[in-house]
Amino acid sequence: MCAIDTNNETRIVPNGEPIPILNDTFEGHIYLLVRTPDVDSAKEPKPSLPKAQEVSKYLKGRQRRFEFQYQFKLKRVPTGPLFLCCEGEKSVKLGRVSKGLCSFLLAMIGRINSGFHYSWGITKDTTEEQIESGNYEKIHLAFPLEASMDRIIVSKPGETIPKLGQELIESDESVKRRRKNGAGTVQWNTEDTYTMCLWSAYMDWIQWRVMNVPGIRPFSLSVVTGTQPIYLCVYEIKGVTNEEYKKKKPPHLRKQIDVFCRLEMSHIDRTEGAISDKILSGHNPVSEAPISDSLAKELSKKMIIDNETSSSSSSVSSLNEKVVQ
Repeated sequence: MCAIDTNNETRIVPNGEPIPILNDTFEGHIYLLVRTPDVDSAKEPKPSLPKAQEVSKYLKGRQRRFEFQYQFKLKRVPTGPLFLCCEGEKSVKLGRVSKGLCSFLLAMIGRINSGFHYSWGITKDTTEEQIESGNYEKIHLAFPLEASMDRIIVSKPGETIPKLGQELIESDESVKRRRKNGAGTVQWNTEDTYTMCLWSAYMDWIQWRVMNVPGIRPFSLSVVTGTQPIYLCVYEIKGVTNEEYKKKKPPHLRKQIDVFCRLEMSHIDRTEGAISDKILSGHNPVSEAPISDSLAKELSKKMIIDNETSSSSSSVSSLNEKVVQ
């Protein structure tokens, strides 16, 4: 895997040292912790570098496949809602069955995650004029930042700032309040230091596959995204307040988005057309991984079961909390 800060095309090496990150909206550091094979098997060689060894020790006993930690101070205060987004540059070509299953999944997520937004991106009906003016959406999944981050810690001037690479501690009451109320639960300003993290047990970046989904065997991320890289973003919707957004729920048009941070995630054997292609040597030709009939049947069965039990589910975040600690 390869992670790139698209703002300056700088590679962010995981399991090393926190990397400085600087742009027009904030200044700080980012630290990528990625689960390596030695965490799960004593037969695998241990990392040689001390920092990587610390990461392996930290992730051992936890189900997280990765944890991305951020620490920063803002240069300006956002006035619109902030979103954590996973997006692509190209619309995905899915078969009718596959797209139907994905749509069903997305609808379920939307019912139990207030503020969740998604788009299939550019379609055959999107005009060149709309693209040139930014009056369109990229293919993406977006969640309100305050509700979706696993931990957010606000440090006032003079207070001890959490150290990256270690467990970030936020009270249970604060986590519950953020996930319930979403936008507006964090008071953004240019004086405090914000430390936050995102983790998941479901995405293995090294193997470029989705895993640990109950009832579904692991499958390649390329089944859904094709050969394109994935972009993890934090952005603000301009021209609308948090309250107005909750009422109107407007589309996330490119012309109304102000990107705070954008990381490109790619894989030397699974993606092409990435910034990392200019940095890494030995890039191999890749091809899309179509969804198999057996996987489609598994997903169909899973969707039926989930639909019958969705009324008893509280949220995707609560499931994530149970699984990935």
